[in-house]
Amino acid sequence: MNFALAPENGLCSVRGDVRGQLARWGRSELAEDAVLVVSELLGNAFGHGTGPVRLSLALHGRAGRQSLTIQVSDTSPGFDTQAIRARWARPSSALSGSGRGLLLVEALSRAWGDRHHRRGHTVWADLPRGIA
Repeated sequence: MNFALAPENGLCSVRGDVRGQLARWGRSELAEDAVLVVSELLGNAFGHGTGPVRLSLALHGRAGRQSLTIQVSDTSPGFDTQAIRARWARPSSALSGSGRGLLLVEALSRAWGDRHHRRGHTVWADLPRGIA
C-alpha cells in the first residue's frame, strides 16, 4: 500500500485504510499499534515536514513470522534520530513539549529510524515489537 497524502484529507480516512489493508493481509491484530504509529509519523510529517507526504505499508516474511514496515516520507531534510534518543535518557528533557510521539513509536516498534535521500527523508518503523 503506497499513497500520497495531504493534511486536509485528515487522519481518520488513513486510519481506516490502514485497518482495511491489514485485514486484507490477515494481520488485523497489528491494526491498533499500526494505526498509532502511522498517526504519529504522519502528524510529524504534516507538522514539521514539507509536502508532499507519502505513506507506505509493506508486509515481509512468511506466515507466523511476518513483520509490517510503515514508512512516511516527506521532502524536508529530516532529523537526527540519535539526538532524539539521547534526549530520552534525560527524563526532564524526555517530557518536554515535543518528541513524545517518537517515544511511542519506539515502544511499539521492533525497530525504527530515519533515512535521508536526495528528495527528503523517510521515517520507518517495523512492527510487531515481538518479532526478532
